[in-house]
Amino acid sequence: MSLVLSPFTDRDRRALLDLWARALPLDAITETVLETRVLLDENFDPELFLLAKMDQRLVGFILGHVASRVALAEHDPDGTRSWITAIGVDPEADLEEVGSRLLAGLEERFRVRGKRDCSVASYPPGYFTPGIDRKNSAVLLRFLESKGYQETKQAISMDACIVLFQVPPETVELERRLAGEGIQIRVYRRDDLVRFLTFMERTMQTDWVRVERANLRKIATGSFSPDQITLVVKGEEIIGYCQFEGAHFGPFGVSEKYQGRGIGTVLLARTLERMRMQGYHNAWVMWTDDLAAKVYAKFGFTETRRFSILRKSLT
Repeated sequence: MSLVLSPFTDRDRRALLDLWARALPLDAITETVLETRVLLDENFDPELFLLAKMDQRLVGFILGHVASRVALAEHDPDGTRSWITAIGVDPEADLEEVGSRLLAGLEERFRVRGKRDCSVASYPPGYFTPGIDRKNSAVLLRFLESKGYQETKQAISMDACIVLFQVPPETVELERRLAGEGIQIRVYRRDDLVRFLTFMERTMQTDWVRVERANLRKIATGSFSPDQITLVVKGEEIIGYCQFEGAHFGPFGVSEKYQGRGIGTVLLARTLERMRMQGYHNAWVMWTDDLAAKVYAKFGFTETRRFSILRKSLT
């Protein structure tokens, strides 16, 4: 039986979704997600979405991205980076055979486009997971490491039950102290828009700015509520923010000048309180690190999954 690589086409979508669910059961996607998160991504290129077929049967796929249409600023400062957003092989197929062909085929396409390194899973505008699940995808992780991919850092997903959540007294007292210093924590108002975007563009990473612009557009059309965003304000200056979408908590950040004063703790607590008041029983964060995890843990978050973020030089 011969193994053939070919770019994704619309005719492949049903077989692809079925395979994705078998190969990556914890991260299976729907047709809507395929369209909105992959096919309609500004940088999507079907030539970088390779399918492996054996006698016309789909046995593997690999999804790659480069900044072909929309620049990724600090994530790709010199235009030489590339990403593997997802890779999956039929559990009944040979991972070494199919995975090796898919990797080699995509890496060669990256090189032709002048890319010098490749990261796994962490494509900024549209990652599904921060990296490779260290426990539930251990076989895939070992395979990628055998092909020269090395862990650069780890990311953690966390979940919390918030049905009984109340802001702790010590956090209320911390908020009072901050108020005494002129630091107010309140819900976003629509007349904050220009100052809020100025704060975001000056202090937060480009991808967070992109997400917030999209949410602010939704506020203007009535499909996102202002009280899903909490701001930290000192006088006329916005110095921090936090948001939630459904049960998804974050992102949130505070200007470097004001970090280390407990502002993030109050932001987190007040946002969780608002989520509970709106009827959410759980909250989750997709990507954090071990340092921030200690803050989340104070409010009942526990580690759900741990990921390896991988990188490989293509030169």
